Amino acid sequence: MAKWATDWPFKSAIPLKIYQTNSLDQLVPNKNTKSKAENPNLVKRSGFTFSLILCLATSVGIFSQPNSPKSKKKENTKLILLSIDGFLGSYFESPEILKLVPNLKEFSERSAFSYRIKTVNPSVTYPAHTSMITGVDPGIHGIYNNTPLDPFEKNDGGWTWYAEDIKVETLWDLARGANKTVGNVFWPVTVGAEIKYNLPQYWRKKIPEDDKLLRALSTKGLHRLAESYVGSPLNDMSKDQVKFRTALWMYESFHPDLLLVYTTDLDTIHHGYGTHSEKAKEKLKEIDFEFGEFIKSLKLYERRDLALILISDHGFHSAKHSCAPNLYLLKKGYIHADEQKFDFIFKSSGGTALLLPGTRSPSIEELAVIERDLLSECPGAIWTSLVGNSNLKLQHPDAIALLSTRAPLYFSGSRKGEIFSESKTSIHGHGYDAEMREMETIGGVYWKGIKDKEAWKLVTVKDVFNRAKEILSLTKRKKN
Repeated sequence: MAKWATDWPFKSAIPLKIYQTNSLDQLVPNKNTKSKAENPNLVKRSGFTFSLILCLATSVGIFSQPNSPKSKKKENTKLILLSIDGFLGSYFESPEILKLVPNLKEFSERSAFSYRIKTVNPSVTYPAHTSMITGVDPGIHGIYNNTPLDPFEKNDGGWTWYAEDIKVETLWDLARGANKTVGNVFWPVTVGAEIKYNLPQYWRKKIPEDDKLLRALSTKGLHRLAESYVGSPLNDMSKDQVKFRTALWMYESFHPDLLLVYTTDLDTIHHGYGTHSEKAKEKLKEIDFEFGEFIKSLKLYERRDLALILISDHGFHSAKHSCAPNLYLLKKGYIHADEQKFDFIFKSSGGTALLLPGTRSPSIEELAVIERDLLSECPGAIWTSLVGNSNLKLQHPDAIALLSTRAPLYFSGSRKGEIFSESKTSIHGHGYDAEMREMETIGGVYWKGIKDKEAWKLVTVKDVFNRAKEILSLTKRKKN
């Protein structure tokens, strides 16, 4: 047995006891219930009951064998959707990196795998993950960025955590409509989602008090139960090792038809130290080990009833200079800080910045001046107007124009300092145009039902939705 498994505070699943009903439908062990060995009368009664049920079932043919292959029930395949945030696609072109990730390399060889997967615009975490579970672009599903437009910080740094902001059907909606169960370990934008076993990603100040919020937002009783079995605090600050263990516990305990799992450590390291750094290489080795133990514990390659989609959301790019377009708008009088109002404003995603309306939209003449000035102020910036480019609406329905770049340039939301400045250290991030090679990422589908690997390869992160639907035999619900 792998060392990773023997170190865990649990074997493989919840002990086989009788459970009392609560909001989790038989999640919490009933300590007052005696076992059969402790209560011989229970053995006698249960034996008689089973005999009666068996007799009745046989008489109506419940246990009878099908008379023809047509009547054979289709195998109920379960699916785990696992995201490793911020995995650079070009890592799989590096012999040095591939030596560090033998388990991921093996998965790539066994699955319908690609390391040239396109993300969405903006190429940031929450929009991309929502595109995975809806199959559409951010401008359609409604999660336009990691954070809402909040230039005066009235939301105190809040993110787009809430599932109610998703405007289209999700995988969990379709699964619930098909009477399938769903589990979640920290998938983005799942606060309030109708998921039976829900541990959403959520934080406020990243302090222990946040755990109380997370317990309140999770399925009742689930967070404490998960911590008790995993043997570690469980929150947004938890390392990927804890998240992998939680995911295995949830799968083996409740057997959801669809399990969503989201890990963050690689993205965190990339932001801090950059890709191909020694820190990144160490983290890749750690994640590969955890991934390997995870699939070994599941016996993934030995079974037909379980599929796994491995996916990431974006790559990475490093910048040396910063451009602050909102500082320009402030100086021009379009942002009214004292009144906490704005005529129009840029929403930055790192590698791009989208111009959005406030109290009004700019005139054609104003747009021309803004374009001219910012391209002059920020070398390497590219201006794209909505005129003649309807693709901007795929990012945001109210988009007016877009600043982007292919240079080592970062777009800041700041309204302080200089409009264009050189950074003392490299700025490692994403949010750049999804067509850039650096933004491409990895993904693979492993399922015994795949006959043609090429046909099953993911081209964009949006393809996760249709692959998952196929595996789980889900269909769009009919409108009333």
